[in-house]
Amino acid sequence: MQKGFSVPLLLAGVLIVALLFGWYLLNSLNKGQQSNNFSLSPVDSVEKKNNLYTNSSLGFEFQYPDDKGWTVLEDSEEGFNKRGNGDFRKNFTGYVGYEPGKLLGATVVLNNENNFDTSPLTVWVFDNPDNLSVDGWFDRYWYYPFLWGVFDPVSKGHVVMDQEATVSGQIAKYKIISYQIGSPKYVYLSNNGKIYLFRIIGEIGDQILQSFKLLE
Repeated sequence: MQKGFSVPLLLAGVLIVALLFGWYLLNSLNKGQQSNNFSLSPVDSVEKKNNLYTNSSLGFEFQYPDDKGWTVLEDSEEGFNKRGNGDFRKNFTGYVGYEPGKLLGATVVLNNENNFDTSPLTVWVFDNPDNLSVDGWFDRYWYYPFLWGVFDPVSKGHVVMDQEATVSGQIAKYKIISYQIGSPKYVYLSNNGKIYLFRIIGEIGDQILQSFKLLE
């Protein structure tokens, strides 16, 4: 009787050990999953390392990184003329025979070097009372003030917009000018009686443009 009784006890002991081991293993896996989920938090903190710039008068906002010394400044034709040592509106009018579009305002993102020529994002906003398409605007003004004055169709063809992009949920058109400093991407967007001309340089410029949102 004692020998027969010891077998069920042995089986019960084995079962208890197996259950305890299973509980321990399951608990360890759950803790491991919690640890993996927690490890994602640094990514969230990186995503939050952005400053938000809003320009209510020109109707847009965008995010730019705050970990590399970037700043945002408002620009103007006067400032552009001073840096270029000339009067570009006057030069355009004298050369083409009519004035460029009316500038409503401009914004530029700069790093510690404050180099406007290599700014990752510059946006000039023009009044568009005739509601010209981006192609119609380009036909009249090229990429004023950055690039203009190519008249014949053959020569002008090498700077015509040939690609599309989505900016703030709308279709924009652009051209990469590889022979200028930084191989800038000139992007045109039309919205609500305004023309937005972007000059984008490098990966940071693309990232800032992706965050660009129209407010109207």
